Amino acid sequence: MLKRSRGHRRRIGVPKGMLRHLALKFLEKRPMSGSEIMEKIEEFTDWRPSPGSIYPLLAHLQEDGVIELHVDEDPSLKRFSLTESGLQMMEEYSQVNGQLRNRHKSIHKMYWILHREMPEDLYESFSTLLDAVEKTYDRLAADPGASERFKEIMGEASSKLLEIGV
Repeated sequence: MLKRSRGHRRRIGVPKGMLRHLALKFLEKRPMSGSEIMEKIEEFTDWRPSPGSIYPLLAHLQEDGVIELHVDEDPSLKRFSLTESGLQMMEEYSQVNGQLRNRHKSIHKMYWILHREMPEDLYESFSTLLDAVEKTYDRLAADPGASERFKEIMGEASSKLLEIGV
């Protein structure tokens, strides 16, 4: 546990607001129930939020008019979908992707340089590769045929990197 300067204790865990962001991101794709959202989050993050965190969040989002009950073929599940206000909020979230990317890069740097003790020059090469992957991936939607070439290049790079350790 980390000790905070004001005497409060805080466990290292999921960043503040991440559960809200993930739930809305999944609801942007299709209507889902609380249990389906928990399963999806676990699938992507290896962390499963508790029902005590997801259901109050969904209730709060519904009160705020961001999500609404979705009429579904399975009456045993209470599924939610984004409202127009929720869709607009997700549009605004997409504008802060740069902030999320920068936070992610900082965490990567801490992990690779501090925890794994990667030399700074190797980290810079690694970071440049990640930037190139991200920029290339952003352009794949415009050229679906490029996806195959992207996978091929990534496979080749992975194989060559693994050869170093042999």
